[in-house]
Amino acid sequence: MNSPFTRITTPLLLVGCTIVGLVASQLTASANNNLLAQPDIIVGDIYDYISHGKSGSQSSFSFGSVSCNIGDDELTWTSWNNNHPVISTNIFRLKNGMFEQIGLNWVKHGFAALDQSLCNTCIPTGYSTLGIGCSDPYSAYLNGFQSDLGPRSEINAYSGYFPYPPLLDPSYSGRLARRVIVDNDDLDTSLNAGARYFVEIQYLTPEDCALQGNGANNVSWREVSFSNGSSFGVSFVGNTHRAEYAIDAWSLVDPNVTISELQLPNDGSVFLASNATDLGNGTWHYSYTIYNRDSDISVRALAVPIKSTTMLTDKYFSDVDYHSDEVYNNFDWFEYDGLYPGTQQRVMAWVGGSYQNSSLNNAVRWGTAYSCSFVANTSPRTKRVGLFSFKPGAAPYTFVYAQVPR
Repeated sequence: MNSPFTRITTPLLLVGCTIVGLVASQLTASANNNLLAQPDIIVGDIYDYISHGKSGSQSSFSFGSVSCNIGDDELTWTSWNNNHPVISTNIFRLKNGMFEQIGLNWVKHGFAALDQSLCNTCIPTGYSTLGIGCSDPYSAYLNGFQSDLGPRSEINAYSGYFPYPPLLDPSYSGRLARRVIVDNDDLDTSLNAGARYFVEIQYLTPEDCALQGNGANNVSWREVSFSNGSSFGVSFVGNTHRAEYAIDAWSLVDPNVTISELQLPNDGSVFLASNATDLGNGTWHYSYTIYNRDSDISVRALAVPIKSTTMLTDKYFSDVDYHSDEVYNNFDWFEYDGLYPGTQQRVMAWVGGSYQNSSLNNAVRWGTAYSCSFVANTSPRTKRVGLFSFKPGAAPYTFVYAQVPR
């Protein structure tokens, strides 16, 4: 992926793991995947939108997407089982130095593929596969067709597996249900002067995912703007950024943003973006966004090392709410400013409930981003911070690099 930001890849800063063995196993898996013909799906374009209107304090949206198979094998696309892509849509806002996710949908289940040629010359194969070089458009109407939208909670983003038909299928009504839902206050132009917005779309399928070694380019983003009205107006700004993540937009706007990628063994990737902004009065605003592309293990906490003499104010946490009777809880993570247990190291931490207490506790699951920030009276430096695993299957915590107070 060619991206204009600073990215640090951290595949194996793990506690209690044999690094050599993990490296060898990952290289072997990668080599084996590269020897096999594989489909490789990207989001070639985000091209259409519907503003479905307001209901109470919220609004809903859907966006069209064009998938392209840039691989060297056909991609299975059948409607009656789980051998088809699911399509997720997210909306993010960049405002006052904070990059936050403000909306998500239930995923669209693909049902048939056309043989078009947006990205490459198409070798057509018919509706049940996406041929080599072929593209397939799904309009905003299709991606917002509520009866074809299923829960995210049943999808393992690392393996691309999901049961079909979905096991969770609660009744629904109204214009909001299952679509991308956003609080009106997050879009109202009178409340969001200078804010910028980004739509991200991701495709997942058992044949194209992190487990298969080809899932890193399944996401694209495009900037949008909103205008006030009885329903929010939507306009596209610029072109689709193929095979990039919406969090990349933050570093495109502000090159001081640092993004560290954590590649978990036998799992997908998590990213931590960080930035420090000089407020001009002897203080700096520190902001962090944890983005989970396709990790099933997920993240339940962030811990930033802080010196005992550093003054912190304006602590902040933001997540995105699941909706439409999705099973996960939406409890905010709690703040902790104190000594890390068993040490003399002070940390500023945000912590969610543990998997052991409930598998439904609020964690940074695939296709979501949670944000935290504070103001400190010392300038930035780069240092390791801790990301804590939610599910079993990885080290309890892993270190990645981020901007922290000196």
